[in-house]
Amino acid sequence: MMKIFNSILLVVTLVMASSCDVDDDNTNFHYETLEITDALLPEAFEYGELYTVEFKYLRPTNCHYYEGFDFQKTDKTERTIYAIGAVLDQTGCKEFANDSIGTASFNFEVRYRDPYTFKFYSGDNEDGEKQYITIEVPVVQDSTRTSTIKKANTIKTSQYN
Repeated sequence: MMKIFNSILLVVTLVMASSCDVDDDNTNFHYETLEITDALLPEAFEYGELYTVEFKYLRPTNCHYYEGFDFQKTDKTERTIYAIGAVLDQTGCKEFANDSIGTASFNFEVRYRDPYTFKFYSGDNEDGEKQYITIEVPVVQDSTRTSTIKKANTIKTSQYN
């Protein structure tokens, strides 16, 4: 009786496995880096504290969806931030007439006493070079200086390869 059950189970498993199409590699989306237009940081960080960093990004079409962010630690206190979007691979995507701005955020813990430099990817220039919004935030010991969060001064918008 057990041999018959095992044989039937084997046949059913083989039939089910052969009906699956594992060669379906027609992806219906891909990932792109979205342009960041603005960032909100405190005037100063307090060592050891946790902060929420907010930024705004562009959604160029109705087929672009924010999926998250990525960052690179390029130096001890330098971070390069990218907004990541999923783009649906379909026809009929409509460009937004008025730039569609989304808002996202991430938590950041201050682990060093040196000033932090944030470079937010803001797109490529006409020569294909990456552009960044660069903001430097000093680290202070006095918590009263960080009690109000307001837009940090942009040091410069610069380009890096």
